[in-house]
Amino acid sequence: MLWFDVLLVFLWGGGAAAALSYCMNISRYNIVFGAIVGGLGWTVYSVTIAVGQSAGTQSYFWGALVVAILSEILALVQKKPATIYLVPGLLPLVPGGGMFETMEATVEGNLQEALLLGFSTLTSAGAIALAIALASSGKRIVVGIIGYLKGFKYLP
Repeated sequence: MLWFDVLLVFLWGGGAAAALSYCMNISRYNIVFGAIVGGLGWTVYSVTIAVGQSAGTQSYFWGALVVAILSEILALVQKKPATIYLVPGLLPLVPGGGMFETMEATVEGNLQEALLLGFSTLTSAGAIALAIALASSGKRIVVGIIGYLKGFKYLP
């Protein structure tokens, strides 16, 4: 993958995230951060597909993990909910095409292909959910340890 291709992938992912941020009435200041998070997540997904020759599920996991970690960091820095950055950032990663292909195979009567596509889509969605849970739990643990070391009894 060339550097220009990586830049183009980042711009497309960021544009999709920015458009969703605008539709969700997120403030203009936060649209920029949501676009950056979405662009980086989609870039990580695309690069791991192209370079690593890995399965789609692993690429979904790494892309979603980057989005979730960046969202949690921005939430701490900006003192806003992580959802503001997480939802638009995950938009490019949503496996909607896989669901469409699953339904198309089902309607056409090709149940074997529908089961394979449905399982692949379900595992991709599960990988995204696992990445979000890991990032959120990791943030809570790190903030709790830092608070304990500083003498605070605050656990988020």
